[in-house]
Amino acid sequence: MCGIAGARNDWLIGQGFDPVVAIAKATAELGWRGPDSQATEHASDWWLGCARLAISGPNARQPVVRRGGRFVGVMNGAITNARELWPMFSKRAGTRPAPPNDAWLPLLAVANNRTNTLARLRGHHAYAVIDTQTGELILGQDRYAEKPLHCLVARVAGHWQLVAFASTQAALHVLGMPVARSNRRLAQWFRFSWSEQRAHRFSSRLRVDCLPMRGRPMRTTTSQASWCEPITSDATTQPTNAPATELREQLIDSVRRCIDSPSAAGLFLSGGVDSSCLALALGSIGAATPAYQFRAAGASSRERDAAQVVAQAAGLPLHHVDGGHEVLDALPRLTKLAGMPLGDPSILAVHAVAQRAADDGIRIMLGGEGADELLLGYQRYRALSKLPRLGALAALRGLGSGWSMRKISRMWRAMVAKNPIRALLAVTPPAFGHNVLVPELANRKCWHDAESMPPGLAGLALTARADDINNYLPRDLLPKVDIALMAAGIEGRCPYLEAGLEPFGQDLADIGKRALRQAFRRELPSQVQQLPKIGFALPLDDWFRSNTSLLDVLADSKSRQREHLQSGGLALAMDRHRRGSSNLGHALYLLLAYELHLRNSEGF
Repeated sequence: MCGIAGARNDWLIGQGFDPVVAIAKATAELGWRGPDSQATEHASDWWLGCARLAISGPNARQPVVRRGGRFVGVMNGAITNARELWPMFSKRAGTRPAPPNDAWLPLLAVANNRTNTLARLRGHHAYAVIDTQTGELILGQDRYAEKPLHCLVARVAGHWQLVAFASTQAALHVLGMPVARSNRRLAQWFRFSWSEQRAHRFSSRLRVDCLPMRGRPMRTTTSQASWCEPITSDATTQPTNAPATELREQLIDSVRRCIDSPSAAGLFLSGGVDSSCLALALGSIGAATPAYQFRAAGASSRERDAAQVVAQAAGLPLHHVDGGHEVLDALPRLTKLAGMPLGDPSILAVHAVAQRAADDGIRIMLGGEGADELLLGYQRYRALSKLPRLGALAALRGLGSGWSMRKISRMWRAMVAKNPIRALLAVTPPAFGHNVLVPELANRKCWHDAESMPPGLAGLALTARADDINNYLPRDLLPKVDIALMAAGIEGRCPYLEAGLEPFGQDLADIGKRALRQAFRRELPSQVQQLPKIGFALPLDDWFRSNTSLLDVLADSKSRQREHLQSGGLALAMDRHRRGSSNLGHALYLLLAYELHLRNSEGF
């Protein structure tokens, strides 16, 4: 696990930078992701940097350079099927107890003219390989963007050209990227706690983008049409009809691959179905991996009790991690490291567990991210599959409480919304936007749940699943895990995303993770089966009422005069929440998170 960066030499010079100094600063900016070593390399028209977290062993290094210097590469993350692929390039590597550094695999695939194998890489990774002879750059990223890769694209000599890339936007700022400003994105962020993955234009000649077509490696080009083109793949397609027994074996195999490392692994064990099945998979292969269970102060003990039963059944030692409102103390540091506002408060619970695990010597953590999306686990999928559509009755949209976030209010808003999928995803009520935020943000054109769905779409639940996989998962859940764990010096791995389970969530009959429950039905304790989904949720509604000091930052006059707030809007939200008129815990958290981001940007 690392932080990687790269920039064209001519771009850096054109921005007035000394290339040697600029790439060193960008690499240092990534030091929190890779505290074990930092190194840079000049490769033809490019400079590469890597801040490395030593997971595969202390002697490995990056950037990697092939003998003779023609091919140079960097990689963030891990290739979990490395043992399967290494014999293609080295007979000796396949016989070693631990394979060589994974970062060599993309480089060797390019050097041996076998780029069609790059799409077969499993796991979680982002990589870049440069052929110094041709100047060609090949970029790749795992299918679900578990490991971030941000690309800065500029119009040069009449066509778009990749000029820089990095694991964080903060590193791209060092390499010449301006600060992004977008009312639409900010409005979405205050509504959903994340914003969509769309290219952001700073001007007609500069934009920041994410690697298109995740899961498929791309080759940079000088084409007028696009700055990159996909590389042909020989990856095989997963079967579309498979029994639950196959799901079980695929998940167990994925868990086995994810812990195949010289570094110690641990498990996030909430007590829910997803993490419990991972625990049972670990038990089935005899891996006594330590498990960690987080319980927020004031929360029910049901999840912890369930986790204890599962850990005992799987033969895993269970460590308790308790957290009160003090977990919020980590938010300023995490915001600074990420270089962006952090909208999901559960990042703080994940980080608290990661810190405890790191103290125990853990360097890899397995989590259940992706299971709800791939296997139709969210309750809103079930609601959408039966939801009456009243969207044509526009006059009904004003009925009901605009401040309430209760289930019945959210369901009503979904029934009358133009886009019921996004209406159910909202974490703040409509009245919050219209009474707290300025009109430029509260305008309905900015709220994505007010946009009509494309005509002819059938199966709201399956459409919502696709929307979550393309947006919610890579824009909220996976970045949360990546930042929270990397800030504690731990690499996160998600077996559900690695396992290739997509075919098991393509039928409405599977809503509620039916296939997963069936696969582990004999071992899954009844305590787990009966639990409602909680995960790493924090009781912010209670915390922001019982401990008013948590909102002292928002009480500051500087906070109340921000240009994104209506006059008196912040005071209104805080007063409504403290009086109990509305439950605005998540909304207040968003205001706090964004204020901390602004102060970090200003060096406050």
